[in-house]
Amino acid sequence: MLGIEQKKGNDEQLCGRMIAYARILPSPDAEPNETPFDDMIKNGLLTLEGDFRQFEHKPSRREVNRAVDAKFNNFLKTMEENGVELPENLDVDAMRERLHELSNMEVIPIPARIGNFNNEEDILKEDADIYYIGEFIGANQAHYCLTTLPIYYQAKYREQAKRNEMDMLNEMLLQFEEGDFVNTEDIQKDTEELFPKGLTLNTFMGDLSKLLNVRVIPFLLACESDSEYDSQIQLFYAFMKGYPDQKDIERIDRALRELRKQSDSIEARNLLELSCKRINAIYNEDSQQASELGKQIEAIEGV
Repeated sequence: MLGIEQKKGNDEQLCGRMIAYARILPSPDAEPNETPFDDMIKNGLLTLEGDFRQFEHKPSRREVNRAVDAKFNNFLKTMEENGVELPENLDVDAMRERLHELSNMEVIPIPARIGNFNNEEDILKEDADIYYIGEFIGANQAHYCLTTLPIYYQAKYREQAKRNEMDMLNEMLLQFEEGDFVNTEDIQKDTEELFPKGLTLNTFMGDLSKLLNVRVIPFLLACESDSEYDSQIQLFYAFMKGYPDQKDIERIDRALRELRKQSDSIEARNLLELSCKRINAIYNEDSQQASELGKQIEAIEGV
């Protein structure tokens, strides 16, 4: 669309991190340091990157309205103390309701920044949805395009997340109707495979932390061969297909493979433990703990 080329990723399943870049051609009438973007261009490339995967605590509508009311009441009190009279035709309640509406509007932020990449090869190595927006004479128009794209990307990423939530909810409602749920104790019974056929996170009811630490992790570590591990880990991926951040699942897989080779790897054990805790936090809708655990993981991985 509009000459934008997707270099990496899948538009039907956005990962939440995007990189967009443009190639800047020299302008024949440009003077050195003519624009503030000149220092941002590296080897003819201007790059912007944004990460929209963070789980941030968002206050409820009630919390927002309570905070607005407190500030508005304080404003009215200050005016009264200073002897300032309100206009006769001013409807205080209507103003309060309007402030509530404005405060609860969902505005999409643009948490994006200029990228620090020396060449296209380095960009394409990144784990992200990557877009090339074309060639531009000078950086001004390229900058407009680059700063607009993250807004569209974030909106699409949020829309996909909401649709995934709806699909998960519909699947759970269907399972409720059929009464086909499995709990922790049922899965922990000795079986030749990790999970019963067709079971997913959406049809699981129980203690997910216990399931991971008592059943899944020991089972996968105990696999006798790499081929057996490969087949069993695929069952784990299938079970967790409804989990919103697949990076955690992939990290557990990498950590387990490392521990199967080197059982005393402290870094692998820490990443495995933190990833399991983060999965459980997200499963239990504890966004604050999930965010804190994500930061600890990033510190270990050096992200």
